[in-house]
Amino acid sequence: MAKKVHAISLKGDYYHVKKVVAEYDKKSETTEYFNLDDILKEFDNKQISITIKEEDAIPSVEQPFDDEE
Repeated sequence: MAKKVHAISLKGDYYHVKKVVAEYDKKSETTEYFNLDDILKEFDNKQISITIKEEDAIPSVEQPFDDEE
């Protein structure tokens, strides 16, 4: 069965009060802002799937190997 997928992917800081995602581009050193209300309007009355993921660094451990081994 053939299917068509309409997807939008954002990665940045989320500001709930403004309903905005801020994406920072390291290459151009600029920030772009995307309004979630405007994006979600495109999907009004459609069946959708939503996944939200938070990425954060985790601490590393000290070097676990002795020089003697």
